Amino acid sequence: MVTMIINSLVAALALATAPADSLPPDVDYRIEAILDEEAEVLRARAELRYTNHATTALDTLWLHQHLNAFRPNSAWAQRELEFGNRRFQDLGPEAHAFERLSTVTVDGTEVNPVYPGSPDSTVVALPLPSPLSPGSTAVVRMDWTARPSTLPRRQGRRGRHYDFAQWYPRIAAHTDEGWQVQPLLPQGEFFGEFGSYDVTLDLAADQVVGATGVPVEGDPGWADAAAPGQAAPRLGADAYAPLQARSLGLLADAPEQGRKRIRWRAEDVHHFAWSADPEFIYEGGEASISGPNTGPILVHVLYLPGDDDWSGGTALSRTITALDWFQSMLGAYPWPQLTNLHRIESGGTEFPMLVMNGSASEGLIVHEVAHQFFHGVLANNEFREGWLDEGVASFLTDWYHETQGNPDVWLPSLRGIIQLERSGRTQPISTPGADFADPEIYSAMTYTKAELVLRMLRWMVGEEVMLRALRTLYDRHALSHIDEEDFRAAFAEVYPEDLGWFFDQWLHTTAQLDYSIAEANTRQLPDGSWYTSVAVEREGDAWMPVTLQIAEETGLLTGDGRRQELQVTTQSRPAEVVLDPENVLIDVNPSNNRSPVSGP
Repeated sequence: MVTMIINSLVAALALATAPADSLPPDVDYRIEAILDEEAEVLRARAELRYTNHATTALDTLWLHQHLNAFRPNSAWAQRELEFGNRRFQDLGPEAHAFERLSTVTVDGTEVNPVYPGSPDSTVVALPLPSPLSPGSTAVVRMDWTARPSTLPRRQGRRGRHYDFAQWYPRIAAHTDEGWQVQPLLPQGEFFGEFGSYDVTLDLAADQVVGATGVPVEGDPGWADAAAPGQAAPRLGADAYAPLQARSLGLLADAPEQGRKRIRWRAEDVHHFAWSADPEFIYEGGEASISGPNTGPILVHVLYLPGDDDWSGGTALSRTITALDWFQSMLGAYPWPQLTNLHRIESGGTEFPMLVMNGSASEGLIVHEVAHQFFHGVLANNEFREGWLDEGVASFLTDWYHETQGNPDVWLPSLRGIIQLERSGRTQPISTPGADFADPEIYSAMTYTKAELVLRMLRWMVGEEVMLRALRTLYDRHALSHIDEEDFRAAFAEVYPEDLGWFFDQWLHTTAQLDYSIAEANTRQLPDGSWYTSVAVEREGDAWMPVTLQIAEETGLLTGDGRRQELQVTTQSRPAEVVLDPENVLIDVNPSNNRSPVSGP
């Protein structure tokens, strides 16, 4: 079923490919929304202004309605049924999520949304009344209702807590390869266009809200929710030049008694998410390293009563420390604020300027803050190249832990991947998310193996080159889309040797690495030193440079031959020789990496 849905979308988009060198569109969202807690439904209206900068006219606009994944008969629910999971397929009418368009106009003409993947409704096409020529702007008006599911997954509702991670019709990315759309699945995430968001929320007066962007009008509730001893919250409303809000008519009258309105603005972001809970407790501070804007980068934390692991500045401190570390490693954070809030679901999900976390663990916070840079600022297509943000974020997270005094942080991941490699169930890291055999393999390849491959790359080229390459990538492509080609190009710019073999082998094949010590012999020389000869054999199809430790000396084998030899003279007699003593390589049989030395 899921394969049929994806194939139908491929057919629908077959003629939508853009010529090379197309520029990204201009995307401008103005949204007004009313949260009706009694009905547990959000009523909303949006005006999307979309300027086509492709070199050809567009006859259709494509959007995602990701909230529709969390309901029966969606592609997500159908994919989970393949693995015996019925959690969304069995949700009742009062429990499942929905995002329902009621009226859509383009330049004043009503259009009928088309769902080519039906019964899945996470991808929607809006046929245009007339082709949108290069340089022209379409004004799309949309009315819809939205409701998260009671079963949280990347969104959710529970009591008066709402995690609106997905909630509005989100314009799909349009690249040189055409429209990038795919049903939302458990394997793979998101891809969007950078743009501006001007969002006004109408909700109960006691709600406390965290969101993408900065609150430029109204009260997010932080002052009344401030933890004891907390200084008055700084909203950062002056982060953007003043802009008169365009009225869409949904909020034409003043808010009703007991309600309030908050207007948020965000520039140069590819998504807007928000959460609300009247029980949120607020703590705030600022990053030690300022961004490119004139003011400080504000950091906001929202947690719940009983969150002892968040309170007392713990989550706030960890968020600031992570943000400062990534800025020192990669470059300036480009936005005026970062919010870290406690969502309903465990785990975490990233959005521009916002992370929704299920705990305040240091590892989770660091990983999600890493995503502010890799996927937030450097926006990859997560459903085609998930490793480019999840793998990189996992790698940077463990690099962070390594700098905090935990050099063995990599070992559990290494052991797990070696075991999976030996099972023969791996797939290439570059596999699109939907094509992985199951969510377990998707996660192992996209997160864990990818981070270990990047660790091998760092070891091979050196930390200084690794940092220069990542900074080059960040400098060249901040606030734009990236892909594997851009990643490779950054390394080619700063490293003199060809790394094509490395990326080809480790990202695009399942070739396994297995070095072994075939022979190790030593003899004493007349001067009392010891001459040792070691033969190393490569039994797997993959290859890597490999370190060989012989007593106090180390050597490096750099060839790809099936058999390599190394001779070393040491002052003491070596008892054994060890391959890869730092446990860097993904060697599927580390038991043959150590051997006693023969000889007198």
